Amino acid sequence: MHTINDFKRVTEREYALSTDSLNLLYYDLPQYFDDSYHSYDSPRLCTILTGTKEVKVNQSDSFKYDRTEFVLLPPNATVHMSMPNSTKALVYEFSDQLIDGVVQQVADNLEVDSAQDIDCNSFSHSKINTRLGELHQRMQQIVGENDTNMRFLLNLTSQEVVYELLRKQSCHSILYQAKNHPINQAIRLMKSSHHQSISEIAEEVGLSLSNFSQKFKAVTESTPKDYVRKLRLQRSQKLLETLSVTDAAMEVGYENISHYIRLFKKEFGVTPKQYQLQYQIHA
Repeated sequence: MHTINDFKRVTEREYALSTDSLNLLYYDLPQYFDDSYHSYDSPRLCTILTGTKEVKVNQSDSFKYDRTEFVLLPPNATVHMSMPNSTKALVYEFSDQLIDGVVQQVADNLEVDSAQDIDCNSFSHSKINTRLGELHQRMQQIVGENDTNMRFLLNLTSQEVVYELLRKQSCHSILYQAKNHPINQAIRLMKSSHHQSISEIAEEVGLSLSNFSQKFKAVTESTPKDYVRKLRLQRSQKLLETLSVTDAAMEVGYENISHYIRLFKKEFGVTPKQYQLQYQIHA
């Protein structure tokens, strides 16, 4: 399993251990490390293997936690953290498919209030109970053994992890209810289609354009227009591995190729053609 030493999204994408159900991210951060990051569009279960973190989540008061505790982040959370000691951490990033699959099987037997109001900025900071601790250890064991069927075993165990979290009211709200928040619905729409306008997305999630823009900025710290632009450029970056610059630009909705090239270079620091050459060298 690769070690991650910073919170850059491109690094996380490259070095995550990914299955159909989740991404596992292993961080090894030095003493006095200080930085901010986002949980993007998936809930994140943050655990510590060694050391301590001091964090602020979505402008909360700062707090410390260690290997006996976890923090469950909602999608699109902003986190600032500092390390009083060198710290190793294991983070679980859960897919919608995993959460939906578990909920469909156990929803009727969960003793939680599904009617509670949704607060997309809420998070959960709790002690790791005995069962969750056992599953956490099992996940590490599976990774360490590097079995041929490792990803299958991780998928199975991740279902149990999500089940244990869903049994806790605050975690249930984050894992399941938060996905029904209109802004999180909008983000999924943005990812599934590069051709819907912002006003069409706002209408689909039941908000006026001005209200939608205001709520979107509050949750993501980005305007809808900027968020869509980043998504399109990230999608085109992947397409450039197999398509020409023109075809990649057209595929994500850019008809003005010169404009696309300028935006791409501003976002990634290289032109699309330079990116293709770098990819071919490292492929």
